[in-house]
Amino acid sequence: MTAGAAGRPAHGGDRRALALHAGCLPTDLLDFSANINPLGMPPAARTALVECIEALGDYPDPDCTALRAAIGTALDLPPARVLPGNGAEQLIWWLPRLLGARRVVMTAPSYLDYRRASKVWGLEIVSLSLTARDDFLVDLTALAAMARDGDLVWLGHPNNPTGRLLDMDAVAATVAARPGVWWALDEAFIDFAEAAASGVYLGLENLIVVRSMTKFFALAGLRLGYAVLAPTLAAAGRRLLPDWSVSTPAQAVGVAVLTDASLPDYSERTRRLIRAQRQTLTAGLRDLGAKVVDGAANYLLWRLPETAPTGVEVAEALLRRRHIAVRTCDDYVGLDGRWLRVAVRTADENASLLEALAAVLR
Repeated sequence: MTAGAAGRPAHGGDRRALALHAGCLPTDLLDFSANINPLGMPPAARTALVECIEALGDYPDPDCTALRAAIGTALDLPPARVLPGNGAEQLIWWLPRLLGARRVVMTAPSYLDYRRASKVWGLEIVSLSLTARDDFLVDLTALAAMARDGDLVWLGHPNNPTGRLLDMDAVAATVAARPGVWWALDEAFIDFAEAAASGVYLGLENLIVVRSMTKFFALAGLRLGYAVLAPTLAAAGRRLLPDWSVSTPAQAVGVAVLTDASLPDYSERTRRLIRAQRQTLTAGLRDLGAKVVDGAANYLLWRLPETAPTGVEVAEALLRRRHIAVRTCDDYVGLDGRWLRVAVRTADENASLLEALAAVLR
């Protein structure tokens, strides 16, 4: 499946629609199309969800006071720099409006909704094409040369769908050299990347960092994310976003997981699993003749051999025959129909994917 409901591009993870297409129950679907922590949500999140039930009769805190404090403590930043949202997605869509962006500059390929949001606001889009020859390395000098004062430049760190990280020293120098340009760093998957430097500590007024709390904590249905930006911008963002964008359960769970004493252990187990299984899955895909991009995230972008069927045909066969969902990438600007993206999951699940792929490719 390459398109979502009502003509929307597919993001992966629509378990109900995928299962309906596959002819199976949603619980019987093995979903590699969404990049969610295979360990599942931490126990603290479950406890918080139960405990907040009695508070659902009241409106949520519109200022997300406790949540901003918890995020600030976790990152060692002032809460005044934190702007929570209904998932990182809400912040991605509203950021061009908040900044009054004149144009939007992005890499190709990159996350689909930078482009979709720009079109909704009627903004001109300028793209820097990345190539598979160098594993989609981002040329920050070329990107900066394309940007004009007043533009918003989007950067994925790691990039979706390539999984490539940026050199944060180079980012800092580039952003500082162009103070008239707005730079947005999408760190939705950075918690999966070991020892990855973050943009939240660069302290640059023209840099905004957007993060998700639903992928690493396996809470995609809860919708929770935040941006780190200058205090004046954060305050303007709170005035711009609709009241009660972040629900009571989302705020409660966010505070619970960030203040839980077992968070370091949960985080380490997750990163250890992703590191080991990313290596195993990469090797298995390459054994099947695929070109795999060396990324640092909890997903892999890879290209089918020229002798294989197309990405759509392979995805359809996996879904119909094996009830396994993968992400086709033909809707990403800069990728053709032979590219696929798969999440990194548990050892048994990854083995099932590789076995099914081998059968389909035969």
